[in-house]
Amino acid sequence: MTLVDPGVRPDARVATPTVRARLRANRGTILVAVLLLVGALLLAIAQSSRTVGLLDPDATDPSGSHAVAALLGDQGVTVVRVTTAEAAVDALARATDPTLVIAPTAPLSDRMLATVRGAHPKYSVLLQPDDATLGAYAPWARRSGLRTSTDEVAADCDWYVAALAGPLPQTGATYSTDRSDVSSCWGGGVVDTARGGGGEIVTLVGLAGALTNQHLADSGNAAMALGTLGRAHTLVWWLPSAADPLQFDPGTEIGIGDLVPTWVRWALVQLGIAVLVVVWWRGRRLGRVVVEPLPVVVRATESVEGRARLYRRGHARGRAADALRTAAVARLRTRLALPRTAGVDVVVAAVSARTGRPGAEVAALLASGGSPLDDAGLTGLADALDALENEVRRS
Repeated sequence: MTLVDPGVRPDARVATPTVRARLRANRGTILVAVLLLVGALLLAIAQSSRTVGLLDPDATDPSGSHAVAALLGDQGVTVVRVTTAEAAVDALARATDPTLVIAPTAPLSDRMLATVRGAHPKYSVLLQPDDATLGAYAPWARRSGLRTSTDEVAADCDWYVAALAGPLPQTGATYSTDRSDVSSCWGGGVVDTARGGGGEIVTLVGLAGALTNQHLADSGNAAMALGTLGRAHTLVWWLPSAADPLQFDPGTEIGIGDLVPTWVRWALVQLGIAVLVVVWWRGRRLGRVVVEPLPVVVRATESVEGRARLYRRGHARGRAADALRTAAVARLRTRLALPRTAGVDVVVAAVSARTGRPGAEVAALLASGGSPLDDAGLTGLADALDALENEVRRS
């Protein structure tokens, strides 16, 4: 018997959604994704046209130093921005008594320091120099600490630039020296060798944050910056780069990983973590099993009657008789506590022993045999099997 949900038409078909239908159903999500992509592209284009970078004279972001370069330009100082040691040497060679500024944008190798040091600029300004740079330009000085106080401190030195700048916030590195012919100002935040009388003057600026766009207007930072960097008509501003050809020894193989900045690796790690979080968030979650009601509930009697009608319509009395015998044997195994693998002969012997009926008579009922000749014979077989089960039940 075929069961049909009355709420569904017999000729109804289940159609798989087409690509166009899926796009129409998700057009809102697709539109948001496209807008985000276009916005990110426009932002990237806008950012690419703007120079950013720590203490970069062309950078207009808070950490850049474009404001200092603009003020120096107003004072007649030409600022030459370079990123390699060889470019710095060429720029120094073309100028007369220039000033060299070394920003702390990348570690300096011995070859880079030796190359630029050989140019012997008249004025050298080291912004927060590390130990290697100090060893090459100012071996008489050493780093003494790092201070983050925003309280202004007096210069406490006789350097003319300090008299113009006045008190400054002591935020940055400090340096100490045993020499007495140098000017150590603002607690070691700026150390200058102009008092030494030598041909080459080196200035250590630990308060490098004062030269950024964000803090140039604070206190006397602008006066200190102009006095330190504006001594010559040409200022060579060197921003060391990790991609400098002199960064590695000639025999060292340079890989892509050596040229990638450190922040890129951390950005990739953060991006990977973000992807994993999104996958975990949007991934399929298996919850408890939800029980749904069946669309059609069919009583057991209807199922039996429907199967009987199918047998009758197909004149399958033999298959119906075999189904009756198989079901009776299964119930007798359970009643007689026999294993499920017990054969029909074992069941016949057990039934004969329990009821006292001859084994041949029991076998004639339970064993597969010929099909009944008519419906009355099939009904008689069903009654005989039912009577046999009742005898076993009562015995």
